[in-house]
Amino acid sequence: MTNPLDANTILENLDAHAAITRLHRDLDVGLPAPPPAADPAMFYGLPGELVKAADPSTEADPVGVLASALAACGAVIGSGPYVQIGNTRHPLLIWPLLFGRTGSGRKGQATDTAEIFLHHAGIGYADLCVTGLSSGEGLIERIRDPESPDDPGGTMDKRLSVTEPEFSTVMARAKREGSTLGTMLRQAWDGRTLAVLTRTAYRASNPHIAIIGHITPKEFRLRVAEADMAGGSYNRFLPIYVERSKRLPIPEGVPPEVLAELSGRLHDAIKQARQIRRIALDADARALWSAELYEEFTAADDEDHAWTEFTRRSAPYCLRISALYAALDARSHITTADLEAAAALVRYSIASAVYVLDKQLRDPKIDRIRRALDQAAGTGLTRSEISALFSRNVPKQTLDELLASLTATGQYETFTQPTGGRPSIRYRRTPNEERRNNPS
Repeated sequence: MTNPLDANTILENLDAHAAITRLHRDLDVGLPAPPPAADPAMFYGLPGELVKAADPSTEADPVGVLASALAACGAVIGSGPYVQIGNTRHPLLIWPLLFGRTGSGRKGQATDTAEIFLHHAGIGYADLCVTGLSSGEGLIERIRDPESPDDPGGTMDKRLSVTEPEFSTVMARAKREGSTLGTMLRQAWDGRTLAVLTRTAYRASNPHIAIIGHITPKEFRLRVAEADMAGGSYNRFLPIYVERSKRLPIPEGVPPEVLAELSGRLHDAIKQARQIRRIALDADARALWSAELYEEFTAADDEDHAWTEFTRRSAPYCLRISALYAALDARSHITTADLEAAAALVRYSIASAVYVLDKQLRDPKIDRIRRALDQAAGTGLTRSEISALFSRNVPKQTLDELLASLTATGQYETFTQPTGGRPSIRYRRTPNEERRNNPS
């Protein structure tokens, strides 16, 4: 015969918060890696202005729009500007790999939103756009050197902007026996001549290729192998997690007058950037890079985790992105502002890699709340504001369980804020977790 339960015990068993708290306490269950939160510092310069102008008109994630815009701008500028790292010449090529859930990720919207400015800038961007990476030979064919002055298939313009909305297909093709695609991609990121030994005089000298890939986190985890990561097939890409930023039943698109004004400025910026050659750090930027950022972005080089393999090129990416910010401002020197903006994007990329490669099960609703709370920082959000993230369509009991799961781990907490009347109860990341995520 079981012991009878008193009223308090019955009520406690029915209370979602208490039940979930006991579960986390008894099993020592923590939340998976949090989705990355955007630092406003990355939305800098003309690329940042494009993102901010377009944001009210689209559900796309601003970080996805920014990364796509940087990649497209780097492609259309060409191989003239570069940043030197040791004895290696780095072109201003950015390869964002946008990770987003099917439907809610808005990956395609992010790239489309960025590219609308380039298509309207009158700089020939449409002529560079292709899709359908299938083989290394196919990539060479698109920009191969002419075999003679009368060769209609060759080209002296080595610029290319490749968008792959189904990047999982590219991954599958690269793994086929005998495929040269992975090798060609590694060489293209470095800006090295593309060639295969099976055909003489079949090469593409000085390629300048930007790639924007779209994939879901689940597809990537299913297709990628540790050998692929260690071999460098994917650490040329800049992982960027994206999700729908807002709900717009009838998005209107960028207003024509805004599009015309910013596209005109982009046209002028790209023309000026093409005249630049080597881009170097100024004195203050050299000090910041040497004292802080270099150590930060190379600290994980000796670590042996999947996400660290994915981020081996964080340091050169930071310099490439900061140089691109400088070039779009018609400068041949990188300032601390350029570096800080680039560093904010690279940190977001590292957080994306940790999040994507964490194999723990997730609840998309919890992820959305966590991201919103992380972006709200110390001010936190009220329960009503959290409910608004889901257009107030989440039942009360479900929202209770979601919030209880968050606070039960100790990573998030509730606090009260005086309002002059009844205190407002808010949710936020706990201060110790905030410091751990953002060390000074």
